[in-house]
Amino acid sequence: MRAFALYSPIAVCALCIAATGSAQKTTGPKATYEMDVTTSSGMGLGAMMGGGLGSILGGGGSNYSLDLRLSSTTPAPKQPETADHYFPTTAKMGKSVQLVGGTPGDTRNVEREPTEEELRQGKPKGRMLMFWGCHDKAPKGQPFIIDFAKMPTFKLPPEARMQMEQAANRKPRDENAAWFPNDKSRKQPKSGSSLRGEHRVASAWTPEIKYNLVNDYMAELNVNAGDKGAAIGLVWNSVPSATGYSAWAVGGVERAGDGGDMVFWTSASNRDQTAGMGWLSPGEVQKQIGLKNIMPPSQTACSIPAEAKTAAGGTMFGGMQAYGPEENFAFPPKPADPKAVWNIEWTAKARFQSLASFMTGLEGFGGLDDGSAPEPEKKKKPCKGPFGVPIPGTSC
Repeated sequence: MRAFALYSPIAVCALCIAATGSAQKTTGPKATYEMDVTTSSGMGLGAMMGGGLGSILGGGGSNYSLDLRLSSTTPAPKQPETADHYFPTTAKMGKSVQLVGGTPGDTRNVEREPTEEELRQGKPKGRMLMFWGCHDKAPKGQPFIIDFAKMPTFKLPPEARMQMEQAANRKPRDENAAWFPNDKSRKQPKSGSSLRGEHRVASAWTPEIKYNLVNDYMAELNVNAGDKGAAIGLVWNSVPSATGYSAWAVGGVERAGDGGDMVFWTSASNRDQTAGMGWLSPGEVQKQIGLKNIMPPSQTACSIPAEAKTAAGGTMFGGMQAYGPEENFAFPPKPADPKAVWNIEWTAKARFQSLASFMTGLEGFGGLDDGSAPEPEKKKKPCKGPFGVPIPGTSC
């Protein structure tokens, strides 16, 4: 769904190196490390974690989460791979956090391709009405309508599936990587944790990685969504370290299975630009702000058009992303002599974001309850929206 290409960390590093001096010859890196740092907050957080209506109304509070991944360009000596991330004491994560890899042939959390029969039986019905941009009233040309019944049934090619997985921040399993959270270790940081300071990653199959973080968890992003005349008004706080914001919302998903209209809205000014659904570097965020696909850090309000609200039946579930800073490290340092070969042992990247979810028209939203046990007949899984987050009150 993204309008720009997605690259691996190694490819990004190579591009950065090339940009700083094309004459510099390089080798490696032998290992790469990724550290994704997220602050989640706002109405709907409890439901996203599996709660009912009570958890949505309870909302509030913040939730810190870390997604860590170590990978190597050379095969590990044994399977599964393991590694330890040693945090500063202020992180309150204990002595270390263990990263664990998969074993050869491990297919857990890997979605299989549907069969031809399943594709025929599961061909979607209904329509998707697409709106975009911050407007009280939808501009001419909106909505753009996709009629699922008229779309051909086809399988996504492997490259497209991989891009969609990357856009949704899903880490595919491979034989030369270890990650956290995992089956053995899932403990996430609590309020009061700080990541500033020295970090060390050690394993038997990669070079030791050490770096010092300057940035920390981003502040909470709190979104208030309510009626703005006929439109839906979104208002949020200014997050100090944010480089930009994006928002999305969906409605009518519970009607889609019966052939009804599903509504999708994004704050981007370009209909085909779903920029707010993944990690973006500060440079890319700045570029997308120039194209008006991401809102600048000075903006704190936006409107979902009245026509989108009406088409969704008044109820919409959505989210916002505050893009944050990024820190990149490499060892050894780049040689001062541009003619010297830069033999890179490892690279590391730490990136930060703050997420919030919201819901409008809560009354009458089908399928929500007060957090009690679901009805026996409701066995279908919730439909998934952007980020792969289950949408409360839906079934697919």
